[in-house]
Amino acid sequence: FIYVSKNDIIIALSLPPSVRCHKEGSARRSSSFQKDPINSSGSSLLIQRHLQKTMSKYFSITLDRPSGTYYAGEVVKGTLNLHPGRDRTCRSLQLELVGKARVHWHTGSGDNRRDYDGTKIWLQSQRTLWGNFYRTAVLDNAGSNAHFGGAVGDGTMYIPCLSNEGSNGGSMRLIIRVCDYDWGKRDDNLGEIVVDARDLVGKDTATFDLTRNGKPEKGTITLSARFVPTSTITPNLKTNGISNDFSSSSATSSETLVLSIISANGLRSGDWVGNNDVYVQAWRAPEVMPPPGKKLPEPDKRITLPNESTTFPFAFPTRADSPGSVVMRCGDYAYTAYYVYAKVDMKMWKDPSLKVPVIIIPSRPVPLPRLLLPARSNVEDEPIYNTKFCCFKCGMAGTVSIKLELARSAFAPGENVEMNGEIVNNSSSPVNIRVVLRQHIQIQSTGHFDESTSSQEKFRLYASPCEANSTRQFGDMPIKIPPVPPSFFGANGMYARREPLTYNYSISLQAVNDGGTKVSCELPILISALPPTRKAITAAQSMTMSTAPLTNPGDITKNAVLDDRPCETVEEKTGLEDGLTLTPVVDTSGNAYNGNIYSHTEDSGGSSQGVIQYQPLVSVFPSAPPLEGDVGVPPSTQEPTTSDNVGHDEAFNDLLSRMADELDARLAVDAWIKENPSATAELSPEEFAIILKKVLYSYDQASVARELVVGRGSVTVDHVLATMEACPFSKADLAKTMAPYVSDPENKESILSQLYSFEKDDVSKMFVR
Repeated sequence: FIYVSKNDIIIALSLPPSVRCHKEGSARRSSSFQKDPINSSGSSLLIQRHLQKTMSKYFSITLDRPSGTYYAGEVVKGTLNLHPGRDRTCRSLQLELVGKARVHWHTGSGDNRRDYDGTKIWLQSQRTLWGNFYRTAVLDNAGSNAHFGGAVGDGTMYIPCLSNEGSNGGSMRLIIRVCDYDWGKRDDNLGEIVVDARDLVGKDTATFDLTRNGKPEKGTITLSARFVPTSTITPNLKTNGISNDFSSSSATSSETLVLSIISANGLRSGDWVGNNDVYVQAWRAPEVMPPPGKKLPEPDKRITLPNESTTFPFAFPTRADSPGSVVMRCGDYAYTAYYVYAKVDMKMWKDPSLKVPVIIIPSRPVPLPRLLLPARSNVEDEPIYNTKFCCFKCGMAGTVSIKLELARSAFAPGENVEMNGEIVNNSSSPVNIRVVLRQHIQIQSTGHFDESTSSQEKFRLYASPCEANSTRQFGDMPIKIPPVPPSFFGANGMYARREPLTYNYSISLQAVNDGGTKVSCELPILISALPPTRKAITAAQSMTMSTAPLTNPGDITKNAVLDDRPCETVEEKTGLEDGLTLTPVVDTSGNAYNGNIYSHTEDSGGSSQGVIQYQPLVSVFPSAPPLEGDVGVPPSTQEPTTSDNVGHDEAFNDLLSRMADELDARLAVDAWIKENPSATAELSPEEFAIILKKVLYSYDQASVARELVVGRGSVTVDHVLATMEACPFSKADLAKTMAPYVSDPENKESILSQLYSFEKDDVSKMFVR
């Protein structure tokens, strides 16, 4: 049904594809803000395997995939259809992709209640689709020095050029203002400048002193800019030919200014208490400007939206090491969520807005060889009691000894746990033997208070009785890792004092008697996003290395790959097409886990769209590693391939033909690599350049390059340089993607010299071989 009132719209669809949105009126917003978002009732109104065309009375969003599910590193594409119904005025129509971790919990109640929050943003890419107002993401608690670039897209603005602007046009004057974001009231102006974009293009970076109301102000801002063809950053769809002077659609501009905010330093304090929450605005200056020393003009708040249906295509890249979408039972709520967020910016507290959730399947963490060695632990002669009451135990029944051995310390969801154990029950009480997978969840505040809390979820994997005064030895038990999210120890993102949400796992072998007392032996493990190959397991167990016991999660973290570095213990995946089987995450009862994403008021600008229910998904794998296959090559490619029967040139021409015919260049390259591993291994730098030149859309170039380097296994600096030359508008993204696979990193300076100074550090860190 669809219910429409004067100010809002509520949508609920009872059949998949489905989205459920609850009205959250102002009268109940303060109470529901603290409400536990975990839906334990098992509602059937979920975004299940199919997600959606979602709409409001202003606009609808359609993703390019019916499932709304993407593998880390893929590009999220879709369209926003604007249908306001009548002429409406606003400051701008904005769209963004947001990925963040968010937690909340409280202690006490009533007057003694204290609330704690934690947030960390991994990705926040914004676009202005209509209007003359552009902005960056907000850097919370940045204070007097704000440095952008921690999260993908947080400091980048895309400003379409008018017909008389661009690389071959005239002046493009912009007003750029640094602001302190204040929720619920007018943002503070921390300083502003007027700059001609043509003076920025071609330079590395430029730093300007700030002014305010025509007078000098504390602080500086550092910028960088370049002109790019609009077709390289916007999917090739039209917008019905509708335009105004400041439309941001691809139909009205052949070039776009990519304005990067590097930093804003030495800023004055915008508030009496607390740190500045810094973001940057930009808008095109009017033709007639006030004289020097006078206040600069404000952006136009009366831009008229078209009153007929208008389609805007969009695309947002994701990180190859993006944290996966999860909802955890800890505190009042704890989740990592991604969503496409549309807003009509009317400069009101309750701007019309809409969120469409996107599910990201993670590619990390994966194990290093140390985690593929056997792990052992034991407990000797631990007392067990007949009765336990609260913290008191009485009536000692004897002792229990436990030995636990795991074949390795890393498993992927769906894999069998190869373990052996022994329980010596030297007591007068029979015990139950249990194998339990424990999920350890920790949430932390990211504000000024160093507070944290934690919880555990326990998945019982095996149970069997053991009589009094007896010994049980067992192995090859039917134990399988359930569909649970891979371990997460934190990731790079926008600055936060602490990681708001982390979770890790351990396996526990327990002896529990009827009186409620137990003896347990526990080993930490890594739940890997990808399973190790049998070849990697065999190679690791034949190596001589430290076999010191892994007894805490820190040992696991040190021996896992957490970022996009290549890992030779797993078969790398680059998309959902690589044989991934997705299944709903389960709870401790084995039922599909129903989760909510809360649309908090500070996120949505007061939108009436309150709760979005969705079902987290996870990749599951066969119970045992495949017998065949080289590391990094899918088993399916071990069959006779095209490259065994045709020459390299013929195979390469076949790839170019496929790319010309296939709508998705990445999928065409992926399929060709699987069929032609030999030809892939022989690709030259010149052929890399030819392939990437066929990919006209910049955001797809990095994902295609990743397909090539993963398929080839390694590349040289010459491969990277040729690729960067072929794709001049995405040099940094390509260098960052290919750098971990470079076999001659000692020559990396020739790559770094092609980049802006603010890009060099991030790329240089990726040379790991």
